[in-house]
Amino acid sequence: MFISVTDNDRKKLIRQAVAYAAATVFCIVFSVIYEAYSHNVYSGYMIFMFLFPLAGGLIPSACIAFSKRIPVPGRLTRNIINSAIATLTVGSCFSGILEIYGTTSYYSSVYWAVGCVLAAIGLFTYIIMLIDSRKH
Repeated sequence: MFISVTDNDRKKLIRQAVAYAAATVFCIVFSVIYEAYSHNVYSGYMIFMFLFPLAGGLIPSACIAFSKRIPVPGRLTRNIINSAIATLTVGSCFSGILEIYGTTSYYSSVYWAVGCVLAAIGLFTYIIMLIDSRKH
């Protein structure tokens, strides 16, 4: 019974990795199209927006899914990390749009702060899960 649950979790992580691959490609296409119509004004936030779903979602999900040594994170941890990645990606897009437009906003810093806090909480819950699983 335990093995089938683990295999099911790993299948979910593979589907999650595929979803993050699609999100990465979407971010690349979105930034290329947006900057094509921005009259040769570019933004680092927009250009590198794809790194959040790639480095925060696709690579870790694929590594955990295909490795038998790395424990699968729990549902709470995955939800928090997914929220962090989504917040940071949208924040990067928002900051890029504002930078291309030539203005600033207080709200762009809120995206970064909330995204970083969510990522820290997600990593903290994963570490707690690892410590708890080693006790048993």
